Amino acid sequence: MPGSSYRQGEGKTYITLQYLSRLALWVYFRNIKIICRTPIPAEGPLLIAANHSNMVLDPIVLIATFPHSRPCHFWALARFFRVPVIGQILKAAGVLPVDTKTHSNAKLFEHTLQALDQGSVVALFPEGTSYTAPTHLPFKDGISWASFEYLTHLQEQSKEKEDIPEDVSIIPVGITYSIKNRWRSEVIVEYGDPIVLSMHDLDAFESKPKAVVKKLTDKIVEGVERSTINSPDWDTSIAADQARFVLFGNTRSVRLEEYVHISQSFILLFHPDNIASSTALYHNERKELKEKLLLFSSKLNSLQLNAGDISMYENEEITLTKATVRLISTWISLLFQIPLFLPGMIINSPFYILGKLIDSYEPYTESVAQDKLIFSFFLALPVYGSLIAILWKTTGYGLFSLIYVLLMLPLFAWYHMALIDNNYDMLKQVIASWRIFIATISGKIGIVEDWTHDRQALEECVHLRHWCTDHAKDLIVKLYQKGDPAATHIVEYGIPCLDVKEDVH
Repeated sequence: MPGSSYRQGEGKTYITLQYLSRLALWVYFRNIKIICRTPIPAEGPLLIAANHSNMVLDPIVLIATFPHSRPCHFWALARFFRVPVIGQILKAAGVLPVDTKTHSNAKLFEHTLQALDQGSVVALFPEGTSYTAPTHLPFKDGISWASFEYLTHLQEQSKEKEDIPEDVSIIPVGITYSIKNRWRSEVIVEYGDPIVLSMHDLDAFESKPKAVVKKLTDKIVEGVERSTINSPDWDTSIAADQARFVLFGNTRSVRLEEYVHISQSFILLFHPDNIASSTALYHNERKELKEKLLLFSSKLNSLQLNAGDISMYENEEITLTKATVRLISTWISLLFQIPLFLPGMIINSPFYILGKLIDSYEPYTESVAQDKLIFSFFLALPVYGSLIAILWKTTGYGLFSLIYVLLMLPLFAWYHMALIDNNYDMLKQVIASWRIFIATISGKIGIVEDWTHDRQALEECVHLRHWCTDHAKDLIVKLYQKGDPAATHIVEYGIPCLDVKEDVH
């Protein structure tokens, strides 16, 4: 029954898993933003439908961020539960076995219904697998079937018992990563508006089960799409990213609570439907701007720079003197910081080397983050174990010295993380200033053989950035004046950046 005092898989093992998940997020991400469109109930059965673009990171995110610290029960194939030790760990962690070989829905969802009966949260990834693509994979109907099976189950129980729930809610969840395979990036978790099903919906289900299930799945897709960035293709995604960057700066320059919806608006600006259709507003201007943004992105990538690296030259001439001054000033700034974070860099160098190796050899982008976390966990045991042993020896092997070392270790880790976060952008500026300096004097940077990488190429990038910035502003303002919803959202967010008067509409 809902509210049962004992729930399988919500004990000490799961609590340990929660702490480890929160630690993993703290280590991997620089910023974590949790958004709840409506309050999530602290008790009662819930079904969760989330997108699944980052392998084991996605369940970790839900475990660590779910409101009220409610435990989440995930699905796993029943055969894994028959493996010694692994099966016991899965049960203790609250994972639910699903027998996909059965032809009975009652048997298929047996453990799911038991968890919901106990008032638990069952979290699913309807896409079925992880991926790297500009949009989500097709959603499977499993969560919709499970919802109606649970309602049928409740209806049968109501004939014999009182105080039986009469509905169940499905919460769409969008998990968005700024750069999912990079350390110290950002993640936004948005818990959407619930989709509530009641016993009254069973009449339609019993009449046309497949059609009703499909309709519910479509609603779930819409709910998840409202909280995620989905582009019809890579070109549209890249053009939208570059437009957002030249107008508002990098990811950290956009408020995380607005990041997803601002990105969605830029995608709508360059959506193929708004370019191919002759009835779309300013379709030719959209097409030209999109092509220029893609060219700009391609040339920046070949120079191994980003739009922010060349922003200072937008209204200035690129000269050897300016490139030299920038190089020297950024290096001096870095040199002043080196004594502060050099010890941490040396101690943690095995983790940075590991990250580089994984970036180079892991073929699947969606697996990079989980590889970094898993291998770092096992690497941390000898690295920090050795550090503890050395410090303990240095302080004389006393009990109080051991306690002191153990207490200081988390503080050291926090200090190193804070320094890295504060100086990461500075390090990127140092690298960018070096590449710009080399391009200015010798033209030997860049990795694409069929394009000349010299000062002229750099100047072309600066010219493209200036052109794209001006034309993006102009197009957005014109669309805003015509009442275009995407442009309106962008303007309302970035009025100071777009030089738009608030009463122009």
